[in-house]
Amino acid sequence: LIYTGQPWHPQLELIAGVLTSHKDGKPWVMRVRSQGEMDSLVHDAGFDKCTQRIDEWGIFTVSMAVRRDN
Repeated sequence: LIYTGQPWHPQLELIAGVLTSHKDGKPWVMRVRSQGEMDSLVHDAGFDKCTQRIDEWGIFTVSMAVRRDN
């Protein structure tokens, strides 16, 4: 499994004020998830994280996990 994360973003308020939801036209409010929360969701789904990369500003992450044998 390859999954991406965005633990924080310096322009969250700007994005919410400019972009709108495709569903109802309301401001698009993103909720950031910590890397720990993302990893926990992946673990709870039956995967073990094996590696991660993060950009130099700590905004974007790409992680890889493998399915646990049951």
